[in-house]
Amino acid sequence: MSSGTGSPGPAHQPAPIEAMPTVYREPAQEPTENPVDVDFLRGLGGILKIIEMILSLVVFICASASSYHTDACGWIQFVSMTAFVVTVMLYIFHAFKLPPKFTKNIPFKFSEFCYYAMFTVFYFISGVVAACYATGNPALSAAAFFTFASMLVFGIDIYYRFDAWRHSNEGPFFSGMAHNVTMP
Repeated sequence: MSSGTGSPGPAHQPAPIEAMPTVYREPAQEPTENPVDVDFLRGLGGILKIIEMILSLVVFICASASSYHTDACGWIQFVSMTAFVVTVMLYIFHAFKLPPKFTKNIPFKFSEFCYYAMFTVFYFISGVVAACYATGNPALSAAAFFTFASMLVFGIDIYYRFDAWRHSNEGPFFSGMAHNVTMP
């Protein structure tokens, strides 16, 4: 018999404490949209713009390496570097999906079509100028070749920009007309 002053028997010992697993939960986050348009980067539009940038740099380098430093080389350099800078800006615009965000009141697809049409003509003029001055100058001969190659790539992009503009229902001639015009 126990008098109550002794230690309690085995029936009165507390149960051992087991460690509880700690579960950490991240706060619920909404899935965020990828800011980069991967489809554009891997698609024909992105590839064409990369080719245009490379060819524009090659034309600029060839015209700069020419032994003739005339107004003709200056024109070729101006066209190629302006085309390079604007194409880089358009590439960034498309890669980060900026046209729908910042160009709500601007007919962006029409403006892009006009840019490509204008620089196709500028590259044609630059190619003719480079070819005229290329006699005995290998750098200008290379510039003429790459200028016509650039003109060809810009011309291909004109087709796709025109098609995008035509189906966008924006800008002159197509604004609001897509649904109202009936063909006889």
